Amino acid sequence: MHFDGTFSVKASRKDVFDVMTDPKQISKCMPDLQKLDVKSKEEFTVVVKAGVSFIKGDFTLNFRLVESEPPAHAKLVARGSGIGSVVDLETIIDLSDSGDGGTLMKWQAEAKVGGRIASVGQRLLESQAQKIIKQLFECLRHKFGTGS
Repeated sequence: MHFDGTFSVKASRKDVFDVMTDPKQISKCMPDLQKLDVKSKEEFTVVVKAGVSFIKGDFTLNFRLVESEPPAHAKLVARGSGIGSVVDLETIIDLSDSGDGGTLMKWQAEAKVGGRIASVGQRLLESQAQKIIKQLFECLRHKFGTGS
């Protein structure tokens, strides 16, 4: 599954980059977060409540920051498992000045899902993923102030 979009906030690129690459800060915007375990600035693990249709439970995701070019570019990869399913996630974030003192973030994510969750169908899975992404960005917009 491929997702992408843009996100604009009234904050500096440095501030946005710092939040997007800090496990303690970004995890505050993860929907249904149950637990955070920070191993280093580049590696952290989260446990989230997840589910699609009748398949629900805890999911453990191990994140790793594999590219970091402050304050312009970051790439995070994650591998997760839970409720009889696995997910591989790759997220790329590119930040630029928006011209009004704020920051424009362009992001893209690729997710590969297998196991029980994949059995519910692509449309249901994409719908649930979009809901989670929307919650994450609404939280970030609130954190940084009004953007578009």
